[in-house]
Amino acid sequence: MTGTDGAARPDGLATPGGTAGVPIEMVGLGRDFGSVQALADVSMSVRPGEIVALLGPSGSGKSTLLRICAGLESASSGRLLFGGVDQAGIAPHQRDVSLVFQHYALYPHLSALDNLTLALRYGRRQPKKAAVARARETLDMLGIGALADRRPAQMSGGQRQRVAIGRALARQSRVVLLDEPMSGLDAKLRVELRVEIVGLLRRLGSTALFVTHDQAEAMAVGDRVAVLNAGRLEQLGTPDEVYDRPATRFVATFVGSPPMNVLDGTLTGGVLSGPGFAVAAPPGAAAVGVRPEGFAVAATTPASAAAPADGAFRLDGTVVVSERLGAERVIYVQTAAGTVAVRVPTATPQIGVADPAGAPSPAQPGRSVTLAAPAAACAFFGSDGALLPAPR
Repeated sequence: MTGTDGAARPDGLATPGGTAGVPIEMVGLGRDFGSVQALADVSMSVRPGEIVALLGPSGSGKSTLLRICAGLESASSGRLLFGGVDQAGIAPHQRDVSLVFQHYALYPHLSALDNLTLALRYGRRQPKKAAVARARETLDMLGIGALADRRPAQMSGGQRQRVAIGRALARQSRVVLLDEPMSGLDAKLRVELRVEIVGLLRRLGSTALFVTHDQAEAMAVGDRVAVLNAGRLEQLGTPDEVYDRPATRFVATFVGSPPMNVLDGTLTGGVLSGPGFAVAAPPGAAAVGVRPEGFAVAATTPASAAAPADGAFRLDGTVVVSERLGAERVIYVQTAAGTVAVRVPTATPQIGVADPAGAPSPAQPGRSVTLAAPAAACAFFGSDGALLPAPR
């Protein structure tokens, strides 16, 4: 293969400047920093043109994985392939990769237009006229064409980040790597920018890895979400798969706002028992989990306190906090097993067994309530944290 300057490309990729992303294959990637293991046996495949969000807490290995893909770090073990070509020994500038940094990394003495033009002229070897035209087109797509002549110091943080993102996307690389590109922006601007970024990546067709610790951002941006914890890949799946069927207890308690309620118990004779609850469970179960929206809440009555015969998971408790979130309300209920979060519609807080007419809502702090979740809403985890098949 040859690049635009006619030189042979050691990475085997097609001529740069196109729009077709390449598949990424990670096989047992590991990275050690002395005695610290930043990545451990990470394996995943990313399809051409797919956006995968790398999600996890600080120190989970997200940025290390991104830097290995960029060629800024070397893997201690395993293989990384772009388009089937092993990237070991290939320099960063030869990988056809664009990287968006967390803190802009713009040239302060250059205008927005010149920052983009420079990347195209020296990164893509484009003639000046073509580079300027492409730079202007990209700035217009990001809604900042009017800022073309401004330097970074003359822009807001959001405007600077748009320029930084535009510089990466203008190159139309086959792989785009974004390292928490919106972490320093306010919530409203983050939502606006992530919509623009996803739209542009879809339009370009680049394969993209998007690092974030913000789960809402990961679920909105990624075609699939890779959840990392302590250097290990916990789960790779669509946002719905990760939310509805978390592969591990960590994923269950990390993804979601509030996250899944997970309560420990002891398994005896096919029944998992804990403080204030007993529920049918599969072999090996050590904990049961229910998403906040999986519970119904009703005022406690003698009938609701009876032992369930329908396989439902029930808990009695007292509402301690009721948090209004627009059309929904999250209530926190203190139970014998711990504090449980429950999500209910604000307009219809009484779900299940209704209170007598005129009685206060079960969502009101201080009320005694019964929480009930059908068997289908329960997830079970083993002592190793892995998700177990649901009981028949």
